[in-house]
Amino acid sequence: MQIRVNLMRDYPPKRSDYRTVVLAIALTVPLIFNSCSIFTPRPDDTSSKDSDQIYQSQRAKRPDLSAPPDHPPFWYWERGTHPKNLPPEGSTTNQPFLKSKALQPKIFLDDMDPDSLRNAVRNQLLAMASTDPSKAERLGELMVTRNWLEETLKSFLKLIDENLPPEEFSRRLRDEYVVHRVGNGKSKKVLFTGYYAPILEASRVRTEEYRYPLYQLPDTSQQIQFIGHRTGYEVLESSSPNAREWHQYTRGQIDGEGILKGHGLEIAWLRDDVDRFFLHVQGSGLLRYLDGSTQGVHFAGANNYKYGGLGRRMIEDGVIELGQGSMQGIKKYFREHPEDIPKYFFQNKRYIFFSLVDNEGPRGSGGGELVGGRSIATDKTIYPAGGLAYVQLRKPILDENNNITRWEKFSRFVIDQDTGNAIRGAGRADFYFGMGDRAGAKAGHYYERGKVYYLIKRITN
Repeated sequence: MQIRVNLMRDYPPKRSDYRTVVLAIALTVPLIFNSCSIFTPRPDDTSSKDSDQIYQSQRAKRPDLSAPPDHPPFWYWERGTHPKNLPPEGSTTNQPFLKSKALQPKIFLDDMDPDSLRNAVRNQLLAMASTDPSKAERLGELMVTRNWLEETLKSFLKLIDENLPPEEFSRRLRDEYVVHRVGNGKSKKVLFTGYYAPILEASRVRTEEYRYPLYQLPDTSQQIQFIGHRTGYEVLESSSPNAREWHQYTRGQIDGEGILKGHGLEIAWLRDDVDRFFLHVQGSGLLRYLDGSTQGVHFAGANNYKYGGLGRRMIEDGVIELGQGSMQGIKKYFREHPEDIPKYFFQNKRYIFFSLVDNEGPRGSGGGELVGGRSIATDKTIYPAGGLAYVQLRKPILDENNNITRWEKFSRFVIDQDTGNAIRGAGRADFYFGMGDRAGAKAGHYYERGKVYYLIKRITN
């Protein structure tokens, strides 16, 4: 999973009163001329999608991410607080991840079957078995070693296997785990969008009907670096062997001009260009061939361009309304106006390359196979692959025709297993809904803010 459709923007920070601003400038100008600092304070309203990133990038001094002297498995990353010195559950403290019971759920309820949770935990444990156990990962305001993430998942797996009543299960969680609320701003909310794995009709060979290729990751040898020369490029192969590598090709060059055509890179063919584009957006899917057999298609790599969203441009151009900015609305527009496909698709220069796998569902960036309804994607500079999380959100309820009839509140344990090109900052996440059209109907309309808690096993003497 790499890129997601982000159709809406958060509200900008509130503006201060004009007179207050003038007064503040008058009082602070002398300080500015006597200071070398260019540090920008954290905005009061951190709901702005880039505010947390801006704040982190402008920090005057990088926080100390190193472990305390005796190297505990997790610690508070700015103060180096040892987990054995954490106060008892429910006491007040100035540490943001243990302020009070009021910040935590009283009862941890889960609206899905426990087997799906067990599958998600086991999938991620299998992927983590080959990783460096001593490596530390950031988890909000905490630092956690990969080994302790594994220990947390293993102990949690044993706990859910005890089949305890909700009250006893919740008491054990509070006693045995640090419950760490994450998110942006004072409200600590996280904005979730959704993604899924589409099931697409495909052919192993090009036909008149199936004529839109999926490409494997090109070889970086000199034989591939200069494929697809076209008018306007001056390529001196003898003197500049690395002048144009494949990762500099844009979507327009690859799909519009056919710059990769004829080099044996095609791994399958689709009959719908819109479906191909949204497979790029989702990052993984399942191909159903003409003979009835199926095969997984997974993200293998991308070119060097950032993802550019379609919906916002289309709304700004007036071709669709705000209420039509979902994945379903965008697909409907392009099927009714195929002449606009190049205009909008090629504005998104980012291009995804795939690999074929047998009998496997999509895998996250953390290596584990994803489980519908149990896997989330986050910014991996802030939250770790393999994190155990508890979410409180709303979910769409569908009828038999995959139309949303209502929204319901729910809570659920999930595993942080993935990331995405559009998922950036402490207050963003992506919810994996599963595979097929029904999952796509949920994912395409998902734009919900909710609560997220990570759980870390406490250290016992």
